[in-house]
Amino acid sequence: MKIHTILISVFAVLLVVGAVLFTLDIPYSEYIFAAGALVAMVQAFLYAIQNKTDDKRTARLHGLNFVATLFLGVAAWFMFIHSTSWVPFVLIYALIVFFLSFRVK
Repeated sequence: MKIHTILISVFAVLLVVGAVLFTLDIPYSEYIFAAGALVAMVQAFLYAIQNKTDDKRTARLHGLNFVATLFLGVAAWFMFIHSTSWVPFVLIYALIVFFLSFRVK
């Protein structure tokens, strides 16, 4: 369980730093954000795999969390093509995770 806490901290810092640096037009900031998105996807995937239980509700919620992290990957892609469309995808991710945070027991 501790590895998930570390991964969450790492991807949160990378995402925030990458997004802030990208808005300031700092070179290679999209790579920092993409690394954070990749760590987020790995963490969500590992957590969904580890929590495959007989409880279908919990398994579904962890699966939805993984799908939400895919929006971060799409946002990173929009950063690489220098489009401002990355912002809605980060907001969609934030809204889904916010909703899921109230659904988990």
